[in-house]
Amino acid sequence: MKARKQLFIALFVIMAGIVAAMIIVRMPPQAEQQPQVAEPPVVQTITAQPQRLQMTVQTRGRVRAQTEIEVITGVSGNITHVAPAFVSGGFFKKEDLLVSIDPAEYDLRVAQAQARVMEAQYQLTREEAEAEQARQEWRQLGEGNPSPLNLRIPQLKEKKAKLAAEQEELKNARLLRQRTEIRAPFNGRVRTKTIGMGQYLNTGDVLGSIYSSDLAEVRLPVNTQELSWVDVPDWPSRSAAVKGAEVILSANYRGEIQTWRGRIVRSEGAVDEKTGMVMIVAQVSDPFGLRGNEQDRAASILPVGLYVEASIEGRWLEGVYVLPAGALLQDDRIAIVDQDNRVRLHHVTVLKQVHEQVIVKEGLTPGERIMVSGLLHPVEGMSVVPKERP
Repeated sequence: MKARKQLFIALFVIMAGIVAAMIIVRMPPQAEQQPQVAEPPVVQTITAQPQRLQMTVQTRGRVRAQTEIEVITGVSGNITHVAPAFVSGGFFKKEDLLVSIDPAEYDLRVAQAQARVMEAQYQLTREEAEAEQARQEWRQLGEGNPSPLNLRIPQLKEKKAKLAAEQEELKNARLLRQRTEIRAPFNGRVRTKTIGMGQYLNTGDVLGSIYSSDLAEVRLPVNTQELSWVDVPDWPSRSAAVKGAEVILSANYRGEIQTWRGRIVRSEGAVDEKTGMVMIVAQVSDPFGLRGNEQDRAASILPVGLYVEASIEGRWLEGVYVLPAGALLQDDRIAIVDQDNRVRLHHVTVLKQVHEQVIVKEGLTPGERIMVSGLLHPVEGMSVVPKERP
């Protein structure tokens, strides 16, 4: 009897649990729902302020000599002298003797040409005397008008032509004699030397190559937009008084960063088909510091062949805006926060992007709040909470 009672109680508890569970499933308790309110995102802004800014053009190039030539002999013969400076890397001055060729043969040619000139001069003098005598005899004995032969005019012209020819031969002989001494045509430096003492040379043989030490040049590629910021004196639209833009060249040379100053002197005037760049040329005076003292020379040497970074000083522009790079969105757009703290997207004209800055020419108004961070993809008209960047 007791066991049956306990079983009944257990069944009752189970049934009651099942009924309660069914009621909960069919009629769950309703929680009070709170309305969701989206908070506007916080963004950082700066105030647009126009500036006066000097534009600079960054580029690079390789140093080369303004003038570089091959030294070629104009006569043949054995080398009798080679200057100590005529070695690779040697310096020389204009009119310095670089190489001498045995002049004996050419001295003989000069002497022979001088003898022929003297002989032709004698023949001309004699012919002039005979022509004068012929004129006097005709005046005394002749009748009518004399013929040119009577007055020895053709013979006189022949002697004059002979003398002129011999004088030209003497000039040529002296020129060949002069060419036995090969002198420097400018101040410069030796790049290569290909001959030695005692070597026999034929006319036209190459002795080596030399280049000028007075001026160095650097060809610098510049794109067509940046070219408008650079003063190039050889443009037809420029007056003769306009100087080329200054250039600061820099390179790691002799274990440290060194700088040199130059100036733009011309453009090559053609756009490269592959790169779309225009080559402009900068010149550096006295690249080896030969006009200064020894200490200045060591500090200012600009070797030919060195790759250098170039910073070209451009024109000053008025009313441009310098913004952080993060302010520029896709398609050259800027996010402006209006008076109602809503985003407005403006298209702008970008002059240049450099490092972490962007330079804007048009599309902004002074005093506008420009969003610089806080949203990756701002949407036109969305609300934001602007905070001025410190």
